[in-house]
Amino acid sequence: MGRFLALLLLFVVAAGSLLHREVDLPTYGSWVGQLPGDLILKKGKTTIFLPFTSAFLASGAVSLFLSLFRRKGN
Repeated sequence: MGRFLALLLLFVVAAGSLLHREVDLPTYGSWVGQLPGDLILKKGKTTIFLPFTSAFLASGAVSLFLSLFRRKGN
């Protein structure tokens, strides 16, 4: 479990670094933040991004993926 969490952390850091550097990922950038329920609040130079729907879908996808590999108990 510890190895899995370490790899997951590395993946999240790598993905965050790519997104921070504004790498053009056409499949990612086309829908994240554009779904109904994703909020972008702008006032002056301040922008607050609240991706509620995108986070809900990502959580569901990760849960589904992990449930496929979860070991069955006795």
